[in-house]
Amino acid sequence: MNDAENAAGSLASGRRLRPLCCANQKTSKDRSCTNDAALTCSGCYLVRYCSKECQTAHWRSHKKDCKHPMNSKSWYPAWVREDRKPAFVTGGRKATGLQTKQRFGKGMGLWGNMTAIDVINVENNEGAEGIRNKDISLAFIACGDLRNVVRTINGLPENYCGMIKIVLNDMNPMAVCRNLIILSVLGIIEDVEEAAEYALHLWYSIFLPASFQTRVSPLLARASTLKHLDGTPARLTSSTTTYTKWRLDAIRLLFVQMSKKDMDYAAAKEELNSTMNAPERIDYRERQYASLRPSHRVALDAWRKSGMLLPFSAINDGVSIPNRWLFSPVGDLLLNDGSSGPLDGWDYDEVAKAGREHGTTDDDLMGGLFFYVKAQLVEFSQRLRRFKIHIHSYDHDARDLPRILKNDTSSPQTFDRIEVSNIVDKNYVGLSLLSDWGPFLNKGNPHAAVVGHFMNWTTWKKSGEVTSSMAPPGAASRATEAMMACKHDMPDRFSLSDNHPKLLKMSASLEIFYDTYVAFQEYFKEEKADTIARKAGLKCRRINKIVPHVRFVYFQYLMLLSLSFPC
Repeated sequence: MNDAENAAGSLASGRRLRPLCCANQKTSKDRSCTNDAALTCSGCYLVRYCSKECQTAHWRSHKKDCKHPMNSKSWYPAWVREDRKPAFVTGGRKATGLQTKQRFGKGMGLWGNMTAIDVINVENNEGAEGIRNKDISLAFIACGDLRNVVRTINGLPENYCGMIKIVLNDMNPMAVCRNLIILSVLGIIEDVEEAAEYALHLWYSIFLPASFQTRVSPLLARASTLKHLDGTPARLTSSTTTYTKWRLDAIRLLFVQMSKKDMDYAAAKEELNSTMNAPERIDYRERQYASLRPSHRVALDAWRKSGMLLPFSAINDGVSIPNRWLFSPVGDLLLNDGSSGPLDGWDYDEVAKAGREHGTTDDDLMGGLFFYVKAQLVEFSQRLRRFKIHIHSYDHDARDLPRILKNDTSSPQTFDRIEVSNIVDKNYVGLSLLSDWGPFLNKGNPHAAVVGHFMNWTTWKKSGEVTSSMAPPGAASRATEAMMACKHDMPDRFSLSDNHPKLLKMSASLEIFYDTYVAFQEYFKEEKADTIARKAGLKCRRINKIVPHVRFVYFQYLMLLSLSFPC
């Protein structure tokens, strides 16, 4: 396999994408440069070439992207160019002149919208030597995707030799099906790079490589992990076993999705466009684009149009099979135009670093993410083969699962970590969850913890929002002064109209400069969190040891709750 094939990406032939070489690639004319690329296009910063000659030869193909209107500092959203109020201010039709559809996709939460976390965090807790020979049990009780599982297992020491028991649960049948399909692919394909790339596309791409039909589908049809759904063990790898115990809805969905005919490409493309690129929603998309630098706008727009998680310069001609695990049985896209994007679930600094290590530019958002997620999945796949792991998959309401576990003697009965996502929010289960799950923490492990995040707490505690009338006096002014002191693309505060994108960006960014610690502690007290925890035999940690509290960053709406038995 030569470098040109490596650069070409996940094509119909099943070739795998390794470090990118020169962007001068064209499958239709069989033109592929095999050289390493060191020269970044100064027009867009999205692709690289080995020489000026290759850049010139590729210009006809690249010109449309490089000269994209959004790839300009002078670009403005449509509502500015048309001198009107945006639809997200007026509520739709009056702004754009277009009738707003009732829905734009199903909006199912299949991709995480918070950065993946390692729920063990060995260094701050058990320590590498303390955990090396220790058996551990983990519960992910609202596991919409596998990102926290992957990060946690990959965070264990290389020489870990204990037994890992994992409970994966989500009440969404599609989520549990997707998780099991992705795990199965990572286990049944022996080449871990190949497995990781197929799993990555199953997770994040609207379309799959054509080779998926001949290489992966037959293996999935025979996979024991997809046949043993009654709790009996199924071998995933030589050292990893799954125990899947689902209800009828999830089992039925799995078989319907596995057996249905492939969706027509044109129909899937139309569904993608009508959902992610609807003209009625242009203001909502461009509000996001307006906060990005030019090259990032182009990269994100290209992803919305293609639906494929690939580097910007990768050839995608062979990625044409609609991903049935992102479409409903009747062909509806399970995302919507406001859904979390693939980037929302991962650490951007790590994503950019992985991209640089594999030949992409920092501006190629999806290229960096491709290589980062692939590397994570390669490592995870290797550990599925090296570590002793038992994975128990359920599809229950998190409030009912404790009773199910008590009656299932094959499953873990105590846990060293219980990750509850944001179902501790009042609009989901709330803090009563602690009463259900507190007794399942491992009393013998002083580091055992319940970890969750409160995503929506300011709905009930308005002083947690800097722009609220309930915020402390002067909070908005202090936050504004702090923001203006950054001197990063900040215009004169009196020079812009109310609908100017820079002013909207400033308003949206203001929360970053507001420390919500006091407001959250008040909210915790009002919700009687300490009392509820104490009744469950737990105590609230004053210093987080899994994910530390960080002031003045994106997590102003995220407060992590770690609870443990008193030491």
